[in-house]
Amino acid sequence: MASAPQHSVPRRCGATSLVLILLCLLSTACNTASQNAKILFEDQRGAVLLQRIPDESVQATHPLKMDPALLAQLLKGIAVQDQERGLQKLMGGPPAPVPAFSDDEIQFLAPLLSEGLRTASPNQRVEFRSQTTHQGSMLESSSTETTTGSLYAYGRQLFVTLSQYRYSPMRANLMLGDMSYRSRPPDSSGLRNHILVFTPKAAERPDTFDPPTGGKPTDRFLVIDYQLLQQAWHNLEAKKRAAPQVEGGTASVSESLEAARAAEVRASVAEAQARAADAQARNTEALAQEVETLKKQLESIQKQLGSQKPKQ
Repeated sequence: MASAPQHSVPRRCGATSLVLILLCLLSTACNTASQNAKILFEDQRGAVLLQRIPDESVQATHPLKMDPALLAQLLKGIAVQDQERGLQKLMGGPPAPVPAFSDDEIQFLAPLLSEGLRTASPNQRVEFRSQTTHQGSMLESSSTETTTGSLYAYGRQLFVTLSQYRYSPMRANLMLGDMSYRSRPPDSSGLRNHILVFTPKAAERPDTFDPPTGGKPTDRFLVIDYQLLQQAWHNLEAKKRAAPQVEGGTASVSESLEAARAAEVRASVAEAQARAADAQARNTEALAQEVETLKKQLESIQKQLGSQKPKQ
């Protein structure tokens, strides 16, 4: 009987050692990343921390004081929607957007995100993680859904990225058991074939901003004009205080935002009209001066011609 090759055992040891080395390197990288982060709060509901912005060319407008109630309105306006595909277009379009955050998540995150923006430096962003545990039953085990993302301010815009949306390892394992999902790469983000939408639409900036660098292909990105949203929110709160007993007497955030946007547009139009009138006045004055100069030149020429006439 032929004996087993003598190099087979060392080869297995080498493979095992390589795996251990890779795990050590991965652990070191994770520890280094966590050391660079400043944790503001963490418990079983989630965490909020400060992390360095990967793109060193970005200098955020931090620290920034933002009311937790305004951040709650912002989180409430973010929704996740399926992208239109094939039969959806033929059957009447995509389903309605689903709120990205529950009321409990908003109540948990809003004050912590406010604190993060208040303490962040220009080269930091505020990262968050929200975890929701659903209790199981006798037939089902409990499961935990995770939503993660980050935000930072620049100018009057708030740049919001969602990296995970209600991701559940248990649900992912069930999908892997489905033959229709085995041909696709696993989706740990819960955002594949989804987009983010924001309400009110008027506060969402157009798609002229590039997504932050260093993100994953499944990351979803929004740019919100928080100053406009803040103005609309303050207007709405003022109306509520002025007419607290009148049912239906106050406008919605969307209506208030539309009014703020209309006021902003009217102010811009008035400014443009004033500039045009000023330019027209300057042009009229310059034209009058030019006519007066030509008139004087004509009079001078006439005098010269008169002096050159032959004497009778």
